[in-house]
Amino acid sequence: MVESNINLVWLFGPFAVYLVMLGVYYVWEGKREEKIRDRYQEAEHGQ
Repeated sequence: MVESNINLVWLFGPFAVYLVMLGVYYVWEGKREEKIRDRYQEAEHGQ
């Protein structure tokens, strides 16, 4: 029973890590894009 659990961890562990990293990336990019969009709108309205 313990060995099958270890096999499941090896099977799904990397996939879970990938999903977490993907989520962090989307949040990070969303915040970065928001800053860029705000800066762009400020520059556009500043003219």
